[in-house]
Amino acid sequence: MKFPKIILLAGMLSLTYACSDENLSDTSVVKIENEVADAEFDKWLQKNYADPYNINFNYRYVDKLVHSPFNVIPADVAKSRALAVLIKKVWMDAYEEVAGKDFLKKKCFREFQLVGSPQVKENGEITLGQAEGGIMVTLFRVNELDPAHIYINQTNHYEPKYKTPLDLNHWFFHTMHHEFMHILTQTKNYSTDFQTISSGKYHAADWVNLKDEDAAKEGFVTGYASKEYNEDIAELYSTYVTLTEDAWQEILDHGVIVKTDEAGNVLYQQDKRGNYIYEEGPDGNPAYLTDKDGLLVPEKDANGSIVYQKDQKGNYLYFKNGTEKIPMYAGHGPLYYVYEEGNIIPLYADASGKLKLVTEAVGDPIYEKNEAGQTVYDDSGKPVPAYYKIPVFEYKKLPVVDTTGKDAILKKMAIIRTYFKDSWGLDLDKIREVVLRKSKEAETMDLTKLP
Repeated sequence: MKFPKIILLAGMLSLTYACSDENLSDTSVVKIENEVADAEFDKWLQKNYADPYNINFNYRYVDKLVHSPFNVIPADVAKSRALAVLIKKVWMDAYEEVAGKDFLKKKCFREFQLVGSPQVKENGEITLGQAEGGIMVTLFRVNELDPAHIYINQTNHYEPKYKTPLDLNHWFFHTMHHEFMHILTQTKNYSTDFQTISSGKYHAADWVNLKDEDAAKEGFVTGYASKEYNEDIAELYSTYVTLTEDAWQEILDHGVIVKTDEAGNVLYQQDKRGNYIYEEGPDGNPAYLTDKDGLLVPEKDANGSIVYQKDQKGNYLYFKNGTEKIPMYAGHGPLYYVYEEGNIIPLYADASGKLKLVTEAVGDPIYEKNEAGQTVYDDSGKPVPAYYKIPVFEYKKLPVVDTTGKDAILKKMAIIRTYFKDSWGLDLDKIREVVLRKSKEAETMDLTKLP
């Protein structure tokens, strides 16, 4: 299935678009259905945008500002109201909280232009937004916003972008943070060391072919970031401040390539003696390997039989309930094992599939058998109960990995962090904390009316 590619036009690319429209007629081919002023909305914009920040917020279609050679339509007034409130809450209020009103007033865009539909090129590329010289930002696809179902994805960078409800982070706020970063870096330069980290790896001509899922392996957070270093730094910043730490870590994980042999088997790290190197758990000991359900994985021999733990004298070790060994019962069936608070806990599944402790007697007891398969009896003639032995469990072996992509992203982020601190006196993580908080608060707002 062929999916359209998404682009965000900025800087010189947008200026090129502006120049290309110079010979076009000034007469719009679009029928404007929202020319009638919304007096209440206009007053709200005057109070919340124009007066405090000197920002002109165009929700009506202004042809000379859009200058699009593509078929686009005006933004719906009700949805424009909702987006204006959201931008004020999630974007402007966030920067004002961390940097102050004067900072925002001096550095913010001077003009917003809303467009109702996506801007789709003949090759299927979709423009998220476009900005010109840090002065005006145009946001598309406004009419697909649903004021009653606000969704701002902060937790999954790789979530499909075309699902509904519309992810406002992807389609609007990421774009605005991206363009704002351009304004800042055009005002105060960032370290030229940034340019050298991914030098020779940028995809100036074919960045659209680099999927976001694969970008981190090459040291980029998105395919668009691989276009050139100015877009790289803007994408890094806008991605970082709009995602939770877990979502960010997922990007870094995508920047790690696990090495395999020619047959596709994972290669694992070994020490000089040929012993595997294991991942450490919170207690400093090797971390247990778990399956997809979080259950411990018992070690098995060449015949597929579980290997059990023994003491120094060669005696098996058993699970205990207090000081007493736990006897086996036929009703328990196969056991499952979990690791909780430093203890390995044996469980069985009841008829409903619910996992329960094996300390509960279920069915007939199981007795020890000799090599001939006969029941073993003690000196008094009673059958010897069988007890649950403790298996040897697999540990998480550390794979051989290539961390070049992850390392590049972290080096770039260190430069961005220093840039904000030294050039603007701002804490990058504080910006992120406020942006995420404002975004979460916005999801519960009533956007059917102006605040």
